Amino acid sequence: MLANVPDDATDDDLYVSALLRDVIPPSFVRLDDPDGENIVTKVTELDTDVSKIKLLVSLGRVAQQDDFTAEDLNSMEGALNTLKELDDEDNIDQYIRERLL
Repeated sequence: MLANVPDDATDDDLYVSALLRDVIPPSFVRLDDPDGENIVTKVTELDTDVSKIKLLVSLGRVAQQDDFTAEDLNSMEGALNTLKELDDEDNIDQYIRERLL
């Protein structure tokens, strides 16, 4: 478990507890059915070199704002769908770094 962190682990490797620290909201992991998708599955499917944990944490910060709505969540999912469909990894990485982190 987390008590057995490898000696060569970096700070980025220690983000495994992001869900436990409430930085990723429950709405990001909730599924309507076993084959469904959510924010977490959409982020993990992205073809990017950007840290997916950092992306989830950044999106989580937005979702935890008081005025965040179900419509905002749908918009976030749509943006992730659009990124997934793009072929140019460099542009995907750049877009994520400039607009989502």
